[in-house]
Amino acid sequence: MLKKGLFGGAIVIIAIVAGFIFLLRGCLSGYDERSSITPVLYFEKDGKAVVFSIVEYGKATSYSSGPKGTFKSMSVNYFIQANDGKTAELIANKKIKHNSDIKFHPVKVMGAGNNIAWVFIGELLAYDPFTLEKIADREIIETKNPQLKGKMPDEERYYEYDGISNSILITATDGTKYLLSTANLKAAAVDEDVISKKPVEAKIKALKKKEEALEQEYRAGYDRYRAYNKLYSEKKISYAAYTDSGKNFNLLQDSISKMKTDIRDEISDLDDLKDVDREIQTKIENLRGSSKSYSNICTAVDTFNGKWYGLLSAEDLEKPDTRFRYRSVYKETARNKFYTATVTAKDSTKKAIELQVTEPEKINEAVYLQGGFLFNKETGLPIHLKNDDGFMVCYKEKVGNTGSIMLARVDLKGDTKWTINTMLTEFEDWIYTGKSLIILGNDNKEIGSSNANLLMIIDLQTGKAVKHDYFTEKMR
Repeated sequence: MLKKGLFGGAIVIIAIVAGFIFLLRGCLSGYDERSSITPVLYFEKDGKAVVFSIVEYGKATSYSSGPKGTFKSMSVNYFIQANDGKTAELIANKKIKHNSDIKFHPVKVMGAGNNIAWVFIGELLAYDPFTLEKIADREIIETKNPQLKGKMPDEERYYEYDGISNSILITATDGTKYLLSTANLKAAAVDEDVISKKPVEAKIKALKKKEEALEQEYRAGYDRYRAYNKLYSEKKISYAAYTDSGKNFNLLQDSISKMKTDIRDEISDLDDLKDVDREIQTKIENLRGSSKSYSNICTAVDTFNGKWYGLLSAEDLEKPDTRFRYRSVYKETARNKFYTATVTAKDSTKKAIELQVTEPEKINEAVYLQGGFLFNKETGLPIHLKNDDGFMVCYKEKVGNTGSIMLARVDLKGDTKWTINTMLTEFEDWIYTGKSLIILGNDNKEIGSSNANLLMIIDLQTGKAVKHDYFTEKMR
């Protein structure tokens, strides 16, 4: 009887403790946090579309509030998640790792290669964005590439997604560089000189090699000419042979001189193109970075179908800029209106054409507070809408930091097809898909900067928006 009593008492105590823990967890669950780490990735295949993201889930383990503020501790897990690319509804999510399993941060989305989502969560990982099936991890990559066995670093900074070759650039622990194909997971050692070589840079390098070859050809021709001079002075060749050698050298010299001049001109043009490309790449890097202030996500001017378009204020018109260049919309009180102008090439023979802008003409009286043309984050250039050509114009609902970002689809005649108030003061991330605009934002004070609790998908034809809240795991 005593044993039965003790056993029964133990069960009661266990039940009480379990109930207390359950009750405590129920109370603390109200302080849990969920958010998407930006950027996110967009995929289309077989008529389906998904938004792939890394979700940071913080489970509250303690909470206290007092005169000095509110304090809570978290047990953090990282999930991958797929949302429908049209409806924004949650399709599936999958736990990957607990924070304690990760030696080095950051946790990061790397890129989309060959319809595979590449991420870094304590190690390099790849997933099918439609099924969340794991495609690659350290073990799988090392099995396919014995040369990398034991040489894959633990830190994210030694992995870089290379969009040019659709590969992952890996700096192994011995310093060797490898390009890991996102198509077949095969890694090949590469020379640092050819890594991420842009077409313009490759062309310049090839031209410089050609210039060096011409210089060597010239020296060889000059050496032959001097040799003929010596032979003639030693009376070992005829005067006719001597004069022929001089004529041949002069022809060679003229030909090489012309070719070298053409090469130098082409290199100069390509250097200009390289500067333009560098400027665009810098813009892309800034747009992909963690800080995306409103003034940096749009531009006041653009060209479309051979014409110049601008969103200008009265103050801008007092100091017109005749040279085309993208510029931000800094002044928060600027009441910008839609203008157009003719553009001409300053020098049409140049590869990197510098555009000259005529005096702008106002299209209509519509006003866009601090208005600008939204950039395409992937190209570093403004979004050009098709099927009724036009722009994605962003502007502010009101002045000040609390002013929401408004979006309008505006055609080249200045007519507005639709407008929407995003109810966001900043975009943490956005993707232009051609058919929709996917926006990640933060309107929850519990979420830290650069993370997002809101996924918004806007249909570019209708302006209709659908929203998923990562924090509540519900549609809005």
